[in-house]
Amino acid sequence: MKAAIILPLTLIVLTAKAWPMVKKSFEFYPNNAVFGSHVISDCMYITSEPGDYVFKKAQYSMINTKEIPPMETDVEDSSSQVCGLYVIGEPDTIVEITMKQYDVNCATGGLMAFVDGWELNGEYFPGITDHHHSLEERVIEFCNNYKRWPRVANKKFFRSNQNAALLQYRIPYRGSFIAHVKFHKITQPCNVLVQNTAAVYYMANFGYQRNCTISALFPAAVAVTNLKIGGKNVRGTKVNYDCGMYDDRLEVGGSSGLDAIAMEKASAICGYSDQQGPEQAIFCGVTTARLVSTGRYQNHVTVMIRKADENDLDLATLVCAL
Repeated sequence: MKAAIILPLTLIVLTAKAWPMVKKSFEFYPNNAVFGSHVISDCMYITSEPGDYVFKKAQYSMINTKEIPPMETDVEDSSSQVCGLYVIGEPDTIVEITMKQYDVNCATGGLMAFVDGWELNGEYFPGITDHHHSLEERVIEFCNNYKRWPRVANKKFFRSNQNAALLQYRIPYRGSFIAHVKFHKITQPCNVLVQNTAAVYYMANFGYQRNCTISALFPAAVAVTNLKIGGKNVRGTKVNYDCGMYDDRLEVGGSSGLDAIAMEKASAICGYSDQQGPEQAIFCGVTTARLVSTGRYQNHVTVMIRKADENDLDLATLVCAL
């Protein structure tokens, strides 16, 4: 693993119809791999760096130095493991992934998928109800069908809608791919996955009816440093930390998974302030600040997030069960 995320990993089990094996020889690395490429070595591989990412799996049985295709049962027994290249960028970026080459055979149960966001334990970031695309649009599956002629390896190109994206793959027998990762700046970020342990984040609905989420994959101390949420009758000249009854609000809480809808809420904040408020510590695997907006108001909030430790227990407003 390349990041300290203390979360159990249960990735989506992708499905594909099994067809007869297509015989093909493979070199040690794909032909298009260049010096300086990142070699994917872990099933859950997390990165924040641009560049080429190379994966190669070779499984051979040798009898008289001749390659023997796998039995159908061999494919079924090894096909359940789904791995992923987890990409995370700066808060004001989106992720671009280009499949420069992929040898992932549909016939042997191989399958790949681009996920617009992250998936862990069957939960998604951004949450299914908070993303403006449906889950069917966010998860795009593909593999090589060598029964078709001519055999064309189409280059595939994907972009996320936030600073997090995932490339899942299930290669039960053998195969390879080269994925190129690139980041692009955006001016109105909404959903942000936090990779820093201390930073200040700005969220706004920009007048739209949408929910924006900042999720940190660690227990965190959260403080609101500036906000304007709700109408004039709600805002007044002070901060209200009990705004659960209002449609426009900032929810702060935590959970063991990525889906902000399922989080336990420590506070619901609205009103107006240009001063930093008190810190509250969320001792959960995932700490979340979620701006809920109806589109009737121009809501914005600035949130300071830092990693919480045992010295912050007196600030705790939520402690999740293990």
